[in-house]
Amino acid sequence: MGKQVHSFCRICEPTCPLIADIDDTGKVTALRPDSTHPSGGIACHKGLSFLEVHNDPDRLNWPQRRLNLRTEAEGDYAQVGWDEALADIGGRMKSIRDEHGPNSIAVYVGNPMVFDTTGAMMAEMFKNTLGTLMRFSSNTQDTQNKVIAAGEAFGSLGSFTVPDLQNTDYLLCLGSNPRVSRWTVMSMPNDDVDVLRRIRGRGGKIRFVNPRRVESSTEETGPTLRIKPGTDVYFLIALLNEIELKGGFREDLLQEHGIHVNELKAFARRYPAERVAGVIGIPAETVSEIAGEIIAARSACIFLSTGVNQSRQGVLAYHVAEMIAFATGNLGRRGGHYKPNGLRNEFKPFDKVQEITTSVGTFELPDPVSYMALPASILPELIENGDIRAFITIGGNPLLSVGGEERIRAAFPKLELTVSIDIFRSATAEMSDYVLPATDWMERMDINFLSSNSMQPLPFIQFTDPLERPAHDRRHVVWTLSRLLQEMALPSPLLDSDPEMTDGVGLIEGLLQLRDLSIEKITALDHSTALLPEEPPEAFYEKCLQHPHKKVDCCPSAFVRTRLFERCEEILAELEREPDDTLKLISLRTRYMHNSWLANAAKFRRGKETTNPLNMCEADASARGLFNGDVVRISNEHGTIDSQILVNNDLRPGVVAMSHGYGHSRSFGLRVARQHPGANCNILMPTGPHSYEPLSYMSWLTAVPVSVAKL
Repeated sequence: MGKQVHSFCRICEPTCPLIADIDDTGKVTALRPDSTHPSGGIACHKGLSFLEVHNDPDRLNWPQRRLNLRTEAEGDYAQVGWDEALADIGGRMKSIRDEHGPNSIAVYVGNPMVFDTTGAMMAEMFKNTLGTLMRFSSNTQDTQNKVIAAGEAFGSLGSFTVPDLQNTDYLLCLGSNPRVSRWTVMSMPNDDVDVLRRIRGRGGKIRFVNPRRVESSTEETGPTLRIKPGTDVYFLIALLNEIELKGGFREDLLQEHGIHVNELKAFARRYPAERVAGVIGIPAETVSEIAGEIIAARSACIFLSTGVNQSRQGVLAYHVAEMIAFATGNLGRRGGHYKPNGLRNEFKPFDKVQEITTSVGTFELPDPVSYMALPASILPELIENGDIRAFITIGGNPLLSVGGEERIRAAFPKLELTVSIDIFRSATAEMSDYVLPATDWMERMDINFLSSNSMQPLPFIQFTDPLERPAHDRRHVVWTLSRLLQEMALPSPLLDSDPEMTDGVGLIEGLLQLRDLSIEKITALDHSTALLPEEPPEAFYEKCLQHPHKKVDCCPSAFVRTRLFERCEEILAELEREPDDTLKLISLRTRYMHNSWLANAAKFRRGKETTNPLNMCEADASARGLFNGDVVRISNEHGTIDSQILVNNDLRPGVVAMSHGYGHSRSFGLRVARQHPGANCNILMPTGPHSYEPLSYMSWLTAVPVSVAKL
């Protein structure tokens, strides 16, 4: 007789609660929402359809070794045993490390590892044991600006806040579309539409700021201010200035909890709404109106996401948003910005910096290094110049997710060794010497670690056993990385003490002990879930301020050292000089793709989702003699791609949009994705020394100028 097991999805931040139906053979036959879970029990179609990914015939099942040269587009792979593969990989990595030093080995960690507790912890141990500072991750494509900005303002890299959506009376939402992509860097239960309706229902107000009218913006929620792409930072600075002009600053709080307040004010005064209105495309009167709304609201919060993070000034934008909250009394306030309770609540001060000198320049990685990565957009140079000799990818696909695919493809054959640990033979894996099969989230035990690490408005810890035994010869990342360390004759923290270890269960037990829990105790609870006590929002000032002076640094010296303020002025001048007919490319999220995770799921590659057209408003299309369905060439100094026009009047004039995660024409191990490859819009993104934001190393991935011509 079959059984039902409580579990949760590990595709994105909500970690939606699920019930798995398991038959007598131990196979999962269905996934459905766990409707009685304390989080509300809502789950979306991605998680509920994950069996399509789990049972995909293109899944990796055994280690594979490439037989032909990486200069050839399609790999010729042969199945090998784990011992043979790991012995060869480990021996070659040891030789490279011994001859060229630890930094000759680069490790790239992809987004799926954020949702693999023990895998993420082991990846960090792996990098630390290797001793390499050549660390790359998806963080520099989505959220690293928030981490570093919080660290500079509050003294801890873990002190970035979340908005109190359940209690706020005013929400200003920039560069985000929660109805499609949820709430990034916040584990909000998956009721994005309802939480917005509840704000309106209690008399609150919501405004979206985006270059296009997003799906989250409706009559029931709130309107969209269609800002010019890449200019959010000037809107926010002008908003801060307007709030001061209207007397909206809580000077008592600034005096008690802030330093360098006058420097912040002086900076904001350089960007009055009248000066930036033309650049941002929002009238000065509207900026002034919003400032008044924030001041008048009993509580207010600002949420910004990847649409802002991926611009050229994500650090400043996030910092100014936090300073608006601080100056108006909404930091550490119910209904404002706060830090929920979490599993670990680690707010370590960062006052040490590790430097790595490369052929491209010298880079700083603050300690703890685990929060930071080097700019992924300089990977081609580092490989071409010989800085990187071996490249290990763990659950990532940088060939498609990082700018400059063609440059990375050209550089990869120069590497002495490339290894990809993944569940599919992705575009990146296709260019690897070895492809090692990993477990997916249905095949491993887990807790919602990163989601419960002070990022949940409703804080809880949930445990799940594996829903199925790993099929064929798939192995958990923890075991694979542990064995690689052994083959390199390096300490292997887990396997050395437990030769039978396969999944890092001890790591989970260690985490649960922080809350006086164990796997045995938590599985005895309903839904295998332990609720954490809520903390008052004002606890932020006590636990999150980790500078020696225990204050909010309103104008961090690191901003001055890295020329963020001068750069802000230089970019404004550049924007003021742009021709009126300039087109800027932004990313358009779709419900049927999660980065490139779901590209091979036939269920999601149907109808209009088979490709990713270039969205353009009717006015811009007409001005160029273009019509719906026309095949066009999109190009700039960085690259060229072809696509079709989709007329979409949700976009403001001057903006074009494409969904990322496509471009699988050379993903030979993914039959569905290759049948409907689409175009990789990241080919148009800049690479090299000027392609990332100083301090955070975030890639410039939105508001990039392009030209469009009919083919």
